[in-house]
Amino acid sequence: MTSPPDRRNLHCHEMSPQRSGARPARRILWVHGYTLNASIWDHLWSLLPDHHHFAFDLPGHGTARALVPGDTTRTLAEHVLSVARAVQATDLAGLSFGGTISLEAACLAPDLFETVILAAPGLVGGPEDPEAATCNQDLISMARERGVGPWLVDRWMTVPPQIFAGIETKSKLWNQLRDVALAHDWGVLQTGIMAGMFTHAQSAKRIGRIQSKISLLSGDHDMPSFLRCTELVRRANRNASKHNIAGGHHLCLLANSAECAAIINRVLQNEVANGVL
Repeated sequence: MTSPPDRRNLHCHEMSPQRSGARPARRILWVHGYTLNASIWDHLWSLLPDHHHFAFDLPGHGTARALVPGDTTRTLAEHVLSVARAVQATDLAGLSFGGTISLEAACLAPDLFETVILAAPGLVGGPEDPEAATCNQDLISMARERGVGPWLVDRWMTVPPQIFAGIETKSKLWNQLRDVALAHDWGVLQTGIMAGMFTHAQSAKRIGRIQSKISLLSGDHDMPSFLRCTELVRRANRNASKHNIAGGHHLCLLANSAECAAIINRVLQNEVANGVL
């Protein structure tokens, strides 16, 4: 068994509790979505001031190492677990692609976390959004024909698909996410590495073994495939609860941060019973 990495070498983005409370602060590790990085969480964290927050860049994102042949959702999940152990995380939270990776981490370490928070997670082997699939093919073709440039970000953030729906009216958040996406390593599209990323199916049997409490957040205007994935996770695990964000879209954790923070606070305080909020 390998030792967890020295946290001084993890380049974690971190926010300590901003106030003292009667309850011990939870130590939450946050996992960002595809083309994003650890810098996206600051506003949400400000709405959860009682807890200790950590985030890091997934491989292929931000300042992390590049993706390499053989990287899969499982290897990324193993990396998440290494970071979680290094920072002594009590809870894990993931958004979109980060939710997929966080779910895989929970499958690999079913009793490591008290709570696993998944916002709009995809499911390896589960339903896929056809417009998102078309967008991915467009991006691969553009990268190979035109090379890497801002045109990839323009296509990626265009609606449809509905990945960035609901963000376009929030100019500060839109500009922040666009700046992050512009700095993303789009060269991976020219290597074919992403084609082998999703090889370990997240079956109902594997999800059902997770002993952590699972809290699922979904915008009610999210893409049908992601809503279906959320429901499949809820059905697979008796410890799972689903929470709907009225008017929310795919990136509800960022665009509807106040509503999501209120739910997360209640979840962490054990005030939400299993089921649908």
